Amino acid sequence: MEVREILQPKIMMIALGIIVILGSIYGMMNGEEWAETGWGADNVLAHDAAYEEMWALHIMPLGVMAILTGITVTGKELARMALYSPVVLVIILGGMGVLTSENGYGGTPEGIGMLIPILMLLATVLTGIAGYMHKDG
Repeated sequence: MEVREILQPKIMMIALGIIVILGSIYGMMNGEEWAETGWGADNVLAHDAAYEEMWALHIMPLGVMAILTGITVTGKELARMALYSPVVLVIILGGMGVLTSENGYGGTPEGIGMLIPILMLLATVLTGIAGYMHKDG
């Protein structure tokens, strides 16, 4: 079985959407943990956890959009969407990475908290590859 057969844009868009939604739900449920990881356990105020939860909620629509795109768009248009849609996550995650590091926010999540960003990054890359491989039909 070839890689092109495995990496189908429809499957990758839906998988990416599911991972983004799961990451969003995890972030909303663990805002305090994320705030402590980012700002340090002794530097977290009550509103910091709320900000983490709201940030997590704000990425959920991207997951929903990816799933709906995978379900409703077909052919070359779906391949193009799969090719270009990872740019959105790269801009958001890259931009947040720069902005957070410039403002003293940082830390390495542990356990499942680290697994989610890795899965999101992997799914993002594979979705772009799937789109590229199918862009011509």
